[in-house]
Amino acid sequence: MIETKTIGTELDKPPSRDKNIHVSSEKKPNSAENRKKSGEEMIAAPLVHPDESFWLVTLAVQCYYGDYWVLSFMLIEPLIIHLLCRAICTPGDPNRACNNIIPVDLRNEFSAPPEVIESIKGGKPVEATETARPNSEWIRFFRSSLAPDSMDHLDSKAQRLLCVLAQGRDYLPKASNTALAMILYSVVITGLVLSRYGWFKAAKCVAITGAHINIMHILRDHSISGLTHHGAHNVGEFDKVEFVNRNLIISAPFVLANLFVDWPILQMWASFSAIKCIALANHTLTHYTRLDTKGKGPGGGLLWDYVLSVHEFLAMCKIITSKQYHAQHHFHNEMSYPAILMPINEYLNAKALIPFLTRTMDEKGLMLVEGVANTMCLICLYGAMCR
Repeated sequence: MIETKTIGTELDKPPSRDKNIHVSSEKKPNSAENRKKSGEEMIAAPLVHPDESFWLVTLAVQCYYGDYWVLSFMLIEPLIIHLLCRAICTPGDPNRACNNIIPVDLRNEFSAPPEVIESIKGGKPVEATETARPNSEWIRFFRSSLAPDSMDHLDSKAQRLLCVLAQGRDYLPKASNTALAMILYSVVITGLVLSRYGWFKAAKCVAITGAHINIMHILRDHSISGLTHHGAHNVGEFDKVEFVNRNLIISAPFVLANLFVDWPILQMWASFSAIKCIALANHTLTHYTRLDTKGKGPGGGLLWDYVLSVHEFLAMCKIITSKQYHAQHHFHNEMSYPAILMPINEYLNAKALIPFLTRTMDEKGLMLVEGVANTMCLICLYGAMCR
């Protein structure tokens, strides 16, 4: 059920182990504690958030020197996505935004099994058990307001199982050496790729890619992958084997080739894939606590402690998304605050998806919107880097 605690504390709270909890029978449907937030509440966000300050200053510097690539992209991409959604969407539930969830999972790394999607749509428990997902015992659960009403009669244990089955196939232990290595790898390749440019072009590249990743994130939150991540809320991408493998495959060859070949299109793709990796690394870290990493990894937890300390420092400087900022997205305003790597263009990215408050779309529609947005980002990124 939805908690209204101080931002960040819920991330540290272990899941309930009471197997006899049945929320639908213990709580009145309209009680304040059990009430889902409306779409308007979930999408509420300030025009400008203090955590966006670093990147707003960066944007101002870019414009001051006559470079409007970032500003143009930040205005055009949300507008195009909004217009596409308005054109493609079909009538949904005008009163309950949670029922307008798109029942598809478009992730390339792993898609939710069909029986899980059918269970979410119809509210019927799945036959599978958690033994199908080894190493998943550390995953905690949160009753998301994104969940459709069809799931309301399922208790917390049944809903958590759906989220665990949907989020990944091969889970790693929490704070694994593999996750740590992937985080460090992401930092190294991003540094290698961006070191070819001056700070001005590097900042431009990161800003465009980061803004795009954010709107893709909030768009996916209107589908099965986003819903189940909000349920299994402490799982990061690099806590899952299939996500580690795929991001290595799509980044390493291009980053290596970029070191020896000066092709602009190769440089563009290497930059995009590297920044995506570090965005996923940061997203993974926002779901970690000191308790998760205590005594684990090289040096009995010392390396993890250093990584978390650097992460906290950069977040304090507003350069990257903090754990507290991301908690606002997970536990309070689930249709806004979409930052993954860094907070930038947050208001427009969230408000671009206002049509989903009363409307929905099918798989083909979501694929079209994502395809147009990805193409727009790559074209803009290529133009910005060639200037």
